[in-house]
Amino acid sequence: MFSSRTEWNTTPNQLTALAAAKRMKGEVLLDLSESNPTRCGFTYPEKEILAALAAPASMCYSPEPRGALSARTAIAEYYASRGSVIAPEQVLLTASTSEAYSFIFKLLCNQGDEVVIPKPSYPLLEYLCQLNDTALRQYRLMYDGEWHIDFESLQSAMSGRARAVVLIHPNNPTGSFLKQQEFDRVCALAADHRCAVIVDEVFQPYGFSHNDHRAKMFAQQPPVLLFALTGISKLLGLPQLKLSWIVVSGNPVHTAEAMDRLDIIADTYLSVNTPVQIALPRLLSLASSLEHQIRERVQTNYRSLQTIFLNSLSSVFHVEGGWYAILRFPQMKSDDQWAEEILDRLNIVVQPGHYYGLEEKSCLVLSLLPEAELFHDAAATICKFLHDAGK
Repeated sequence: MFSSRTEWNTTPNQLTALAAAKRMKGEVLLDLSESNPTRCGFTYPEKEILAALAAPASMCYSPEPRGALSARTAIAEYYASRGSVIAPEQVLLTASTSEAYSFIFKLLCNQGDEVVIPKPSYPLLEYLCQLNDTALRQYRLMYDGEWHIDFESLQSAMSGRARAVVLIHPNNPTGSFLKQQEFDRVCALAADHRCAVIVDEVFQPYGFSHNDHRAKMFAQQPPVLLFALTGISKLLGLPQLKLSWIVVSGNPVHTAEAMDRLDIIADTYLSVNTPVQIALPRLLSLASSLEHQIRERVQTNYRSLQTIFLNSLSSVFHVEGGWYAILRFPQMKSDDQWAEEILDRLNIVVQPGHYYGLEEKSCLVLSLLPEAELFHDAAATICKFLHDAGK
C-alpha cells in the first residue's frame, strides 16, 4: 500500500523510549539536546514581531513564485550589510531549509542521481534524499584538533551520477567552518564533475571568533552553480514563522535557467505565507539583537564545557561556531550506552554521536542553547558522574 521511500523503522529507540517513560511518570529532565530557541529563555521583541506580522498588507494575497519583492530586497540588503553583494532576482523564498533542499534536489536530480554530503552532518539529509528519490553518498570530515574535509573520500564519492555536493558552513554538529582554500577546491572538483554546490549557512551568524581564512560564498562569481541556504529559524531564532531562502549564483546563463526552473517548482507549492513575507524587512532589522543573545549564550556554554571537562576523563572537541558541541567519552562504553546511563541516572538528555554519523563510538552531542546556569549545572553533574564511573 505504501511507497518504498517511506519504509522507515518507526519504533522509538531505547533512549527516546526511556525519556518518554520518565516524562510520563512526571520526572523533570534537563534537555541538553534542545534545539528550539523559543524554549531557551531568550528575550524576544514580542511587540515588534507581532506588529510586523499584523501589517494590513498581509490581507492581500499576491502570489509570486520567488516570494514578495519587498522580502527579497530586504534579504539582499541584509547581505549587503554584511559585505556580500547579491540581487533580489537571485533569491527564492521557501517555507524551510528542508523545503529549499527538496526544491534543489528536484531541480538537479533524476531518480537515482546522487547528492554528496559530509559525514558527520544532519540526520535530516538522509530523509530528504530518500523522499526525493535521490541517492546519498558521503565524504568524511577528519579531526586532528580541528575539522577538515577529507578530499580523498570526497573524490571517491564523486561518481558519474553525482549532481551536487553539500557543504554545511558551519557544520552541524562539528561547528567547523569551511576555509576558503577548501571551498575553492570543492568548487573546482564539482566543476570537473559538472556538479552544483549547495552551501547550508543556517548557523553562519554564530561564529565564535573572526577568522580570515573562513570561506566567503559571494566574494566572487563561483565556477559552479551555487545554492546558498539559510532562514530565520536560526538567524532570528524564530522557527515557528517558517521562512527560509535560496540564493543562486554562478555562471549567469546557468543561474538564469536554474531560477526559471525553480520558479515553476515554487509556483507549484506556493508554500510561504504572506504575513511573514510582508514582515521580513522589519524582522531582519531586529536580527542583530537576537543574533547577539544567541551567540553570547552558545559561547558562554562552550567555555563552561571546556572549563568543566578540563583534566577530566572526557575531552571537548574544538568548535568554531554553531549551536552544538561534541564530548569524547571513554571508549569503555558506546555512545548509546553513555547517553542511556546519563538519562537513567541523572535525568539529563544528551545525543549519541552516531545520530550524526560521528565515527568515534563514544562521542556525545550537546546543544549549547540552554540557559547558562542550567547548562553549567547539567554539564558539571555529567562530569562528576563520569569521574565516579572511572573510579
